[in-house]
Amino acid sequence: MTRPSLRTANLLAVWAAAWALAALALGVVGVLRPVPSWLIWPATVGGIGTAIAACRVASAVGEGPVRLLWRRFSIACSLLLAGVGTQIVSQVILGNALKPMSPITAALFAAAAGYAMLAVFRLPTARRTWRAALATFLDVAIVGVAAAVVLTHFLRRTPDFAAGSPMTTTLMVTVVVIASSTIVMVLKVSVTGTAAAVAPALWALAPAGLLGPAAWVLQPVLDHWPHLSGAVVTAPIAGLLFTLAAWVQTRTVTSEPRPTRRRISLVPYIAVGVALVMLITVTLHTGFLPPDLAGGSVALTVLVMIRQLAALLDNAVLLDRMEDQVHHDDLTGLPNRRLFTTTLAERTAPTTVAVCDLDGFAALNDQLGDDTGDALLRAAAVRVTAVTGGAVVVARLLGDEFGVLMPGIDAELAETLVDAFRTPLRVDDRDLLVTVTSGVATGAGKAVPDLLRRAELALQAAKYTGADRAREHSGALDATAQHHAELAAGLRRGLERGEFKLLYQPIVELPSGSVAGVEALIRWQPNDQPVISPAEFIPVAEHSGLIIDLGAWIIETACADAAAWQLRYGAAGPRVNINVSARQLLDPVLPGMVADALHRHGLTPDRITIEITETAVFAGGAALETVRELRELGVGVALDDFGTGHSSLTLLRTCPVTTLKVDKSFIDDLNGTAEQEAIASSLSTIASTLGLRAVAEGVETQDQADRLHALGYRYAQGFHFSRPIPAVDIDALLNTPVLTA
Repeated sequence: MTRPSLRTANLLAVWAAAWALAALALGVVGVLRPVPSWLIWPATVGGIGTAIAACRVASAVGEGPVRLLWRRFSIACSLLLAGVGTQIVSQVILGNALKPMSPITAALFAAAAGYAMLAVFRLPTARRTWRAALATFLDVAIVGVAAAVVLTHFLRRTPDFAAGSPMTTTLMVTVVVIASSTIVMVLKVSVTGTAAAVAPALWALAPAGLLGPAAWVLQPVLDHWPHLSGAVVTAPIAGLLFTLAAWVQTRTVTSEPRPTRRRISLVPYIAVGVALVMLITVTLHTGFLPPDLAGGSVALTVLVMIRQLAALLDNAVLLDRMEDQVHHDDLTGLPNRRLFTTTLAERTAPTTVAVCDLDGFAALNDQLGDDTGDALLRAAAVRVTAVTGGAVVVARLLGDEFGVLMPGIDAELAETLVDAFRTPLRVDDRDLLVTVTSGVATGAGKAVPDLLRRAELALQAAKYTGADRAREHSGALDATAQHHAELAAGLRRGLERGEFKLLYQPIVELPSGSVAGVEALIRWQPNDQPVISPAEFIPVAEHSGLIIDLGAWIIETACADAAAWQLRYGAAGPRVNINVSARQLLDPVLPGMVADALHRHGLTPDRITIEITETAVFAGGAALETVRELRELGVGVALDDFGTGHSSLTLLRTCPVTTLKVDKSFIDDLNGTAEQEAIASSLSTIASTLGLRAVAEGVETQDQADRLHALGYRYAQGFHFSRPIPAVDIDALLNTPVLTA
């Protein structure tokens, strides 16, 4: 429906322009040679008839108030057409030479303008606060008074109107009504803020209100030609403006909606400026200001002063609101980190600061959705506030981290917060059990401003030990934090200086001991310093985010070595296992990084196995999706330390695993009782049934290797076979069974 309507509107706009051009051409011809007095009226009728049809089209595509507005505009155009008809009858059929128009014509023109003005006035406006409504009322009053001042001066300068002629009075009323329609349109669009769907069309139509005053001004000039009058000159233009406005309306409704922006209305300022110019001109011309204009200027000045005062008050309220928003969280309404730290900086009395964050909130938010996540945060804010009481400052510090500032010393505050969240939260008519991990710090005097840092340090230390934990700050944590900061800086320098290297621990096939694969293990030896254990620097890399860059280097180096073995040994070359951390699995570029490395080195995907931990993918979400994308590349996926994490058997159904690496703790129990060997035996059976490869880790003796083979294991790894060695030493083992360390 919309496309045909737009094409119809386009066609009607062309017709309206053609009628207006025809009227102009006929008018010029009449100036050059004698013509009948009715010459232009047919083009006028055609233009206004076209406007009626265009308004009907705009009404058909609109809805609600828009449809009703254009239906009323079509009635206004019909009244305008009726006025033209009465003028034709009076001037052509009855031979009445009254100019510029008959009283009936003037009345119908005034009725058309008045009805159009009423249609615009009745358009609904958006709901406003009382302050905004007052500002709108003052803007309307300013424009109204300014318009009244200008119109009053215009009437006083009209000698015929001052003489009180009925005909002149009728015409002047028509002019005033038509001019007022423009004022109403401009006010409706610019000041009161009517619907965006009709605003462009009303701006296009607004000049129609100037046609009445223009006709009055032009009439003395047009008296020289019988075929010209103010009415016959301006009526075709009115039809053209209505048609163009209807075309704009149709185009607006049928096109893609554009975002609307609230702009400052310049109309009141323009109105004041016009009135001021006129007052100055009158004063300079006459040497004084007439009483009616003086009264209008006083009223205008008072209104402008009140409007500016209202604007100042609004600005003050807005500044207060902005100040509140700067220091409070929009979601929970709690103070934010800025207000929390400001309050803390002003204290010297004994103070306790505790911080806590929700365990696993990111995974919950992914599973339940942002709306439920927001509701969960609000419920958590209520719980923290209820637990701590009213004499404290509770703030939302970060996404799911809350802070508590309490007067006095209470080292148990962190434990209190942890205990409080062991009761489920009520979120959207359901109970959710969400635990927290918390840290606390206490102090007085100059130490108080630093309590937030110390509490967050205690929180991080608690997280290292697991979830649902509490930790109090101690001096040892500061030393550890300093060491970790120095270690993180050293990690960055080490990457840049090439201080890292990869060692490979063989994965052998039982019972022959031939090398089937290798696990890549990173080592760090800073220049002229002792080797730093991975157990020390890997957690720091995880926490600092450097694990992403470090992991990229490991993938690149391991793929290069695997490609070299594939080139030398073909299918007999060892598969390479690469460990990937939980932080790396949350990086969406990881699958692409692996794919690029495989392509760059010409390595087939089945020569690589990505090792992950159960904990890293236990919560599902983005980490599990990354694992699936890696598996789709064709690389293997090994579940490391299997049996020691969360819900291992469930993961075998949801995670695309190809290899199980049985944890050393189960291997240590071999050669004992049947009960001790039961788990190792069961895991081998599960792997075999599911078509997975089982690798026993931590094999340290030949007896363990023999027993593992008897239990069904075909692959093993441990110091009994080889310690981690450089890549160049792997070649020496590829053709020799590795049966002893």
